[in-house]
Amino acid sequence: MSEEIYPMPLFPTLMVDNVEVSANFYQSVIGFKHIFTMPGPDGKPSLVHLRWVKYADLLITRSRGGELTGPKGIGISLNFNMLEHFNGDMDAFAKHVRGKGANIKGPVDQPWNVREVTVLDPDGYQLIFTMPINLNLSFEEVIDHVKKEEGK
Repeated sequence: MSEEIYPMPLFPTLMVDNVEVSANFYQSVIGFKHIFTMPGPDGKPSLVHLRWVKYADLLITRSRGGELTGPKGIGISLNFNMLEHFNGDMDAFAKHVRGKGANIKGPVDQPWNVREVTVLDPDGYQLIFTMPINLNLSFEEVIDHVKKEEGK
């Protein structure tokens, strides 16, 4: 079965040092689906389209202007919800990616009603995978909890 292609309302594009290494990491370690690979003039992948879930697509590409130097993604994180993966079990997800050798932090419970795991990809981009702790809380209850935590 081929994956659906649709207009994407938003999609991050990450410039990476090695498209094949990064694409493999996202697929085999984290569990993204491969949509397609576009070869460059040299026959090596120049762009890989991956999907977490519908409308959560990610493109990985070579640098457009030569080698990338310095840290990547400073101040930016990509956030993905776990509702459709690992049955929302953040501990199972953390164990899985840690077992595959990924650099991770967590799981950590946050006052804004999510449990999250942070994964660094091979290029240092920060990915945060989240799962609501209590789906029955109203927005107002979450805000009240955050305010209480800030007051500590």
